[in-house]
Amino acid sequence: MRLPRANPRSRRPGPVQTAPETRPASQGPVEAQVPVAAPAPVRSGAPRRARAPRAPFVLLLVGLLCGGLVTLLLLNTVLAQGSFQESQLRNEIKKLSQAEEERRNVILQLEMPDRLSKSAEGQGQQPGWENSDVITLDGSTGTGQTPAGQEPVGAGR
Repeated sequence: MRLPRANPRSRRPGPVQTAPETRPASQGPVEAQVPVAAPAPVRSGAPRRARAPRAPFVLLLVGLLCGGLVTLLLLNTVLAQGSFQESQLRNEIKKLSQAEEERRNVILQLEMPDRLSKSAEGQGQQPGWENSDVITLDGSTGTGQTPAGQEPVGAGR
């Protein structure tokens, strides 16, 4: 059952005035018509339902909204902090990769033949071009020996 909406007291309309009822002419002479008072409005015996207070509900809604906002801000802060850490780690990895690449380049430069020969000369070693063994096509060296001290092929067995 739906109850009519109650108006505030300041806006309630005044009492409704009705015109007095008259009896129809068939019940008596015209002069004998006597006004009859309208019946008084009957109020139901059920008390009016009181409105629930709005303040606790509004406070609940405001509290929920504030809690959601604080939670969202904390989540955003944590994600931003993780993003900063991630970018710092990426920069650190990039620097370490560059340092590793530089070390590889230094090692490759030190292993180059020109660099090795200069290093050997610095240690007192001389290239032995005049007494080097040259390997010929038949597998023998210029000194008459085969590589690794083996006998020449076809030698008197």
